[in-house]
Amino acid sequence: MNRSLTLTALIALAAGSAHAAGTAAGTVITNTAEIVFTPEGGTTPTKVPSNDVTTTVLPVPSFTITPNDEGAAGPTFPTQNATLQRTLVPGSTAVFLYTLTNTGNVPNESYALTSLTSGAAGAPAPSDVRYYPKAADTNTDNTLDAAEIAAATPITTIGGVNQDQKKDFFQVYTVPATATNGQQLGADPVGTRLPNSGAGLEPAAPYTQPTDNDNYNTVTVDRKDATLIGPKDDADGNGTPTTPPYTSSEGVIITPSASDTQTAQATATTTAVTFTNTVQNTGNRPDVFDITAALTGFPSGATVTLLKPDATPLTDTDGDSVPDVGSLAPGQTANVLVRVTFPAGGLPSGTPTATVTSTSSNDPTKKDDTRDLVNLPGLSFGNPTPTPGGDPTIPGTPEAGTPGSPTSPIIPPSTCTTASPTIRSTVALEIANLGSAPDTFDVSGTATIKITTGPDVIAPVRYFVDTNGNKALDSGEPALTDTNGNGTADTGPLAPGAELKLIAAVDVPCAAAAQTITLKQTAKSPTTGVEVKDTNDTILVGKTDVAKPTKTVDKATAKPGDTLTYTIIGKNTSNANVTKAFIKDALPVNTSFVSFSATSTATGTILYSTNGSDWSAAAITALPDGGTVYAGVDTNNNGTIDTGDLLAPGQTITGTFKVTVK
Repeated sequence: MNRSLTLTALIALAAGSAHAAGTAAGTVITNTAEIVFTPEGGTTPTKVPSNDVTTTVLPVPSFTITPNDEGAAGPTFPTQNATLQRTLVPGSTAVFLYTLTNTGNVPNESYALTSLTSGAAGAPAPSDVRYYPKAADTNTDNTLDAAEIAAATPITTIGGVNQDQKKDFFQVYTVPATATNGQQLGADPVGTRLPNSGAGLEPAAPYTQPTDNDNYNTVTVDRKDATLIGPKDDADGNGTPTTPPYTSSEGVIITPSASDTQTAQATATTTAVTFTNTVQNTGNRPDVFDITAALTGFPSGATVTLLKPDATPLTDTDGDSVPDVGSLAPGQTANVLVRVTFPAGGLPSGTPTATVTSTSSNDPTKKDDTRDLVNLPGLSFGNPTPTPGGDPTIPGTPEAGTPGSPTSPIIPPSTCTTASPTIRSTVALEIANLGSAPDTFDVSGTATIKITTGPDVIAPVRYFVDTNGNKALDSGEPALTDTNGNGTADTGPLAPGAELKLIAAVDVPCAAAAQTITLKQTAKSPTTGVEVKDTNDTILVGKTDVAKPTKTVDKATAKPGDTLTYTIIGKNTSNANVTKAFIKDALPVNTSFVSFSATSTATGTILYSTNGSDWSAAAITALPDGGTVYAGVDTNNNGTIDTGDLLAPGQTITGTFKVTVK
C-alpha cells in the first residue's frame, strides 16, 4: 500500500546569549521549539514541543550625567557647553541643574555624588560644593534661590533610579570672595555607581563601578568693588544733590560743600560736633564697609567717635575688629555719625580736620575719604616765631644779651640789704589770634624765686608791648593794661590773624639764690575761653663768690703763759651751695696747742683733721709746732669731708682755737 506523507517542521532556536540593554538584569528568557506535522493520509496537524531553553540576563550597569562640558577631559575653562556657563560676582551662589540617567539594565540604582573643583590662572577654586534634589526647587523655575537652599537638606547620593529613568539635581557652591574680576573657576559633579544589593543585580567581581566626571561648569567672575563716602546725602561729595546746611545734635551749624567736605563753625563753648556722613556701595555685589576716622589739626586730647544714626556706637558686624555700617547691597547707602570732641578753646594746628574713610571688606584696596572740618577759636602765645602762629612750644631761652639769659646771667651783688634794688630781666614773647573772630586775651604770669635769706618769693610777670620788635624793653614802650575791666592786663582787641609782640619782665630780688627761674605764663580769652600756657621761658641767676673768712683773738696783748682764743668763722656768702667746705688754721709761732673745736649752722657731724685728708669726729688733743687744724661738717654722714657735703648759702662753720703763749 502506498501512503502519502506531508511534513511541515517549524523549528525556532533560541539565541541564549543575546541581550538588549533595556532588559532588566536577572530577567530569565525562556524559549521552546516544536515540530508540527500532518500524518500521511491525515488532515490534522500534529505539534510536538521541544524541551525548554532558558537564558538569564546579566547586569550591565551604566549611567550618564548631563549636560557634559563638551570640552577636553578635565577642567578646561571656559566650559564649551553654554548651559554650564555663568557670570557671577564673588560671594554669590552658583547653581547648576544636572540630570542623572540610568542607561543600564539594572533597576533601583544608587549613585554617590562627589566633586572636582578648579580655577584657571590662579583663580580660587570653590570650597563648599553641595548637592540638592530637584524637589528643593519649590517654585519650579529650574534654579534655587537663597530661601530654597536654606530650607533644603543637601544630598550626597541619588537612589531608586530604574532603567532609563532620569533624576534632576542641583550643584550649588559659593563663588570665592577672593576671586578677582575676569577670573574663571568651576566644579565638576562626579557620579559613582554604588553596589546594588538586589539579588543578581551586581556584576561578578572583579568589577570597577562606572563613573561620570565630564561635567565641569564655568563661572566667570564679574567683580566691581567700590565705595564712596561724603557729606550728608552726598556720597560722592560733588555737591549733587545739594545738601543744605543742617544742625548737629549739639546745635552747631554744618555746611556741606561740593569739594567733598563739610564745615562746622564752633562757638566759644563748643566741645563736640557730630557730622552726618553718607556711605554708598558703588560695587556690583553686597559689601561691608569699614569706617575709620583720623584727626589732624585739633587740640591735644581731641577724640573721634563713630556712631549709628540712632547715636549708638558703630559696631563690628563682620568680625575684623573695625566698626562698619553693615552689609550694603549694590547702590545702597547708609549714614554714619562722626562725633568729634575737643577741649573748648584749644589751640588748633592748621585746619582741624576729621578724615573719614570707608573701606571695602570685599577688597580693602577700594576705599574713599571725605573730610569733616571744624573752625575753632585759636590762640598762639610763646616764643617769638618768624611768622604769625608759629609753633609756640619750641623750647627756648631768653634772647641773647637780655639780662637773665645764659650769655648774660643775673649776678646779684655779694651783699644784699632790705634796701637793695631788684634786678630786672626780660623775655621776648608774641601772641596771635588764630581764631576766626576778633578777640581780647588776658596775659598773666608768675615766677617762683628761691631766696638765700628766707622763703621763696613769687614775683609777678609784667608785660609790655615791643613796639619796635627788637626783643628788648626800650624806654617808653607801653605796659599792657586792663581794657576789659576784669583785673588782668590784656592785649586789647586783636583781629583774626593779628599778632602782638610782647616783652615779659621779672624783677628779681637781690638776695636770689643761683638758679634757673621758670616763668609760668598764661594767655586766655575771657570771651571764648581759649587758653595757652607758656612755661619754657627761663631766667638764669649766676653764682656769686664766697667772701673771706673772719678771724678774731680775745687778747690784744699777752704775757708768757697766757691763753689766746682765736675764733674763725667761715661763711658761704655766695648764692649757691658749696661742697667740701672746711676751715683751717696753723699753730702760731711761740705758742703751744691747747684745744680746737668747731660748730656749724649746717646739719651734720663736725669732723676734724690735722692733714686735710684724714677726718675724725674725735677732738684734736695735740699738735706739734707749726701744725695745722681743720674742721668741716659731714652733711652726708659718710665719715669724711668730700664733695657730697653741702654748705648752703648763709650757713657757717665756726672754729675756736686755743693756744698758750710760750
